Amino acid sequence: MKPSPPAVARGGLGHAAYRVWQVWRHLTPRPLYPQDRAVLKAHLPPAGRTLFATMSPADQRHSLDVWAALRARGYEDPDLLAAALLHDCGKGAGRVRLWVRPPIVLLRAFAPGALRWLTRAANPWWRRPFYYAWRHADVGAELAAAAGMSPRVVLLIRAHHRADGPAAELHAVDDAL
Repeated sequence: MKPSPPAVARGGLGHAAYRVWQVWRHLTPRPLYPQDRAVLKAHLPPAGRTLFATMSPADQRHSLDVWAALRARGYEDPDLLAAALLHDCGKGAGRVRLWVRPPIVLLRAFAPGALRWLTRAANPWWRRPFYYAWRHADVGAELAAAAGMSPRVVLLIRAHHRADGPAAELHAVDDAL
């Protein structure tokens, strides 16, 4: 059974507890079970499963949790469900490691101008992880297109951080997890 996150209050200790819980969950993801592999086989073509495999175990688990939450809400659209499984693939292949994520959160909250400067280019080399963290939706969409995913799946991955965009359902679930 998946542990529940602490109650999240915007700002303050509730938000801090939620972030600590996120780090813990990233460090201790549940492994993939046979039923998870069956979901992947049912919803992704071989190249999509290869792309899924490039993600960290924690991002794989998160993507499967997003998929399950969409299913629990009654969504059955194959493109939406495939996008749920691949929405964070732009972070895969070592592009975005755990150590990058807390600075992104802190900079977003306290120094957005510095974050914009840091993430505007993939060079020099030390900016690359921040660039990929900030632009993982676009990077993931390009990877999904190269893997032969449908144009709609590509669009949903690209838009998964926009609350009012074509991937609003995916955004809502992803944001809640």
